[in-house]
Amino acid sequence: MQGKFRDRVEYRLDREDRVSEHTTLPKADLGEASHIEVVEQLLQVDGQYLVDVGSGDGGFACALAERGANVLAIEPDKRRTPPELPSAIRDRVTFKLAGGEAIPLEDGKANGVFFNRSLHHVPPELMDQALSEARRVLTPDDGFLYVVEPDMSGTWSELLKPFHDETGVRRLAIEALDRTASRLFAGGHEYWYMLWVRFNDFEEFATRPMMARLRIPVEDVETPEVRSLFDAGKVPDGYAFSQVLRLRVYRGAA
Repeated sequence: MQGKFRDRVEYRLDREDRVSEHTTLPKADLGEASHIEVVEQLLQVDGQYLVDVGSGDGGFACALAERGANVLAIEPDKRRTPPELPSAIRDRVTFKLAGGEAIPLEDGKANGVFFNRSLHHVPPELMDQALSEARRVLTPDDGFLYVVEPDMSGTWSELLKPFHDETGVRRLAIEALDRTASRLFAGGHEYWYMLWVRFNDFEEFATRPMMARLRIPVEDVETPEVRSLFDAGKVPDGYAFSQVLRLRVYRGAA
C-alpha cells in the first residue's frame, strides 16, 4: 500500500495543475502515518512551548502534551468545548477561545505554532494576518511554523466533496502560505503523507459529529452519489478512505 501511495504522491508533486505552482520548497514523501507520528518523525517537542491554532476537540494538543510539550490550544468556535484533561497533562495544556488572527500570547514566546488542518478554516481575508501572528509569537531565530492542509486527492476528500467541497478554501490556504509564510520565514520544507479514515458502516459515517457541527442536512449526505462513493471504500473489516495531506514546516525569521 505504501508503494502505491508513494507513486501517487510523486505524480501529484509533478502534475501541472497542482495547487501550489510557484513553491520552490524542497519536498519529501513520508508515506503512511498518523498526524502525531509525523510530528515525532520531524520534531522534538519535549520541553517546548507550542501553540495549537484551531484546536477543535483538543486531541492534537493533548497528544503534544503527552510528549512533554506545554501547549496553548486556541479555538474560535465556542461550541467546541475543551476535553477533561488527564491528570498527567493537566498542567501542560491551556485552552482559550480565540482565532489564529489574534493569538493571545506575547511576542517571541512560542517555540512552535501548529495549524493542524485549520488554516483553511480561517476566514480568507484573515489568513495572512494569522500567519503574521504566528511569526510574531514565535522565538525569532529558531521558532517553527507547522501547517497541515488536506489535499483534494484521496478518496476521503472525494467522499466529502458532493456535500462539503473545500477545494476553494484549501487552495486559498496554500496561496497564503506561498505569499506570506515564504516572506516571513528564512526557509521551509514541504512533506506529503497519508492516513486512513475508517468506518464500520454508512450510518457511522453519516452521523459523525462533523456533520452536526457543519450543519450539513442529512438529505445532502444520504444521496445515491455519496452512498456509491462510500460503498467504493469497502474493505474486509469495514470501509476505509485515504486522506492525503500536505505539510509545510517553516523555520527562522526572514
